[in-house]
Amino acid sequence: MVLFWDTSAVLALVVQEPHSTEAMEAAAQATESYAWRWLRVEAAAGLARRRATDEHWRRLEEVLSVFWDVDIPPPRFGDVATANRAWRLRAADAGHLFCFRQLTTVFPGMQMVCFDAEIRAAAGAAGLPLWSPAR
Repeated sequence: MVLFWDTSAVLALVVQEPHSTEAMEAAAQATESYAWRWLRVEAAAGLARRRATDEHWRRLEEVLSVFWDVDIPPPRFGDVATANRAWRLRAADAGHLFCFRQLTTVFPGMQMVCFDAEIRAAAGAAGLPLWSPAR
């Protein structure tokens, strides 16, 4: 399964959180994992704010080592801003969703692993496929 990850899902793989079990399930199902390159900055900030241990930092590097990084070229920033008129997300969240939307044109079966309620709502409203645990 080809998956796109946002920061909320990656942090749940590194630090024990309410969605950690689900994040581990998604990771086990992934055949390829993609993320917006900025996730690396957000994840590091998230760990710093949580006063991460050396083990957390090691685990983050391990998790990120299997990801394909996707970037948003500066000429596309206006497209992100335009898309976000409908999404109404924080700027970085709009970046994640924009990257994901672009990748679904290349990987039609790709799903987004995300535990952020606002991003999930915007993705759902846009008809973008969200990963959900098997129940």
